[in-house]
Amino acid sequence: MKGAYISIRRLCILILILSVGFALPEAALAGGPVHGARAVGMGTAFNAVADDPSAILFNPAGLTQVKGASIYGGVTAVILSTTYTNLSGVSEETEFQVFFPPHLYVTSDLWTEDLVFGVGLYSPFGIGGRKWSSAGLTRYASTESIIATYSVNPTVAWRALPAVSIAFGLDYMRSTIETERMLDQSASGAADANTRLEADGGGWGYNLGVLLFPGHDVRIGLVYRSAIRINYRGDLAANGLAPALGFSQYSSPVSTTSRFPEIYGLGISYKSTEKLLLAADVELVRWSSFKRMDLDIHQEVPPFADSSTPLDWKDSWQYKIGAEYRVNDTVSLRCGYAYIRTSVPDHTLEPGNPDADQHNFSVGGGYRSSPVWIDGFYNIGVFEDRKVNNAILSGEYKNIIHYVGLSVGRSF
Repeated sequence: MKGAYISIRRLCILILILSVGFALPEAALAGGPVHGARAVGMGTAFNAVADDPSAILFNPAGLTQVKGASIYGGVTAVILSTTYTNLSGVSEETEFQVFFPPHLYVTSDLWTEDLVFGVGLYSPFGIGGRKWSSAGLTRYASTESIIATYSVNPTVAWRALPAVSIAFGLDYMRSTIETERMLDQSASGAADANTRLEADGGGWGYNLGVLLFPGHDVRIGLVYRSAIRINYRGDLAANGLAPALGFSQYSSPVSTTSRFPEIYGLGISYKSTEKLLLAADVELVRWSSFKRMDLDIHQEVPPFADSSTPLDWKDSWQYKIGAEYRVNDTVSLRCGYAYIRTSVPDHTLEPGNPDADQHNFSVGGGYRSSPVWIDGFYNIGVFEDRKVNNAILSGEYKNIIHYVGLSVGRSF
């Protein structure tokens, strides 16, 4: 009897740890190059350029440069690969997946002189995640982690002065989360159980933009995007639980809250010649809003209970540079680079989101034959190797991510 009690107690502890782990937010691709092919071709250094409809996301004040009516939209293919190596030198890799975050922007000056209205539909923090083997090294920490974000962003921009444009917009964001992992029940002599969480929710925010024209060849952009609080609602389910618990399946509605970060951006662009445009941005993404995560399990049955876990994420600085060269009136070539500091500390890093400092390299091009234009790009994100020793899962992570995107626009 004493051995059976110890086995049940160990199993309860493992399930409690599992429920805490489910509160962790998964991979969010803040600043990821998925919002417009021209901007991405320039390394997303676009806050002070912002002269196509994707300005709605990058700097809405730039919409005053878009005359008449325009539509601009497309899709990006995102391919993420991660390799994990444990402390014994054994490795495994995530399964192959492709995600397709879309973007669409519509703008019009409605026959006014200084006002431009627009609405954007896009994925502000991307769509993506990782899928590991259900029998692999990471299975007790993560076998699947997918997050998707979608925003509707109506905006108005006003040319207040010849050298000053300002803008205001509202953001409504929806987010979905799917996480899955295995539960180690060896202490009770049972096989692994499968556990899964699915949840979604929405929230409101706003954004502000300023674009200054201090000289004919120079522009300065200032951008602020507010934090957005998402109240998630969903279900937690477990299957194949050990007989020692007295039930083989479990499910309950759950809820949790995430506060997606506010973002500050500053950019400068310089048209050095009639053909060459240079740009640089610096952004602060306030991921320190992810201090801790509380998971509310609505139908508590021992050992499934409410939990609270620290995250301790920190703010992330991002530095971007880009260039565009106009070969002629129809063809443009672009390149760019972005350096993104990780927000995840060692002690809360886990295989669902093994983030690290990231280097993004972009190339792209555009073709314009009025009133239609086409932009394309390729971006590779190279993460620095990350080795951690923590209570979640110790080892080394190597990440690489590929983006291929296309955008098509038309003016009216």
